[in-house]
Amino acid sequence: MGLVIAYELKLSGSHGMQAHRYGAMLDMILTGKLEPSKLLGHRISLRDAPDALAAMDQFLSAGITMITDFS
Repeated sequence: MGLVIAYELKLSGSHGMQAHRYGAMLDMILTGKLEPSKLLGHRISLRDAPDALAAMDQFLSAGITMITDFS
């Protein structure tokens, strides 16, 4: 942070949803109003992770790639 202050840099970003809204979000998932599974693009094995990381700049698919096989 010393360099941020010294060079008067501006940091921007987003931390995510406010914690007090988690309950409402989880209720929406339980009632079927939200379907997080629709965000998934591909399920891959841990073995495929290096190739998936290397291809991230190519935008080959929509959605999140999730590692589901750790064997």
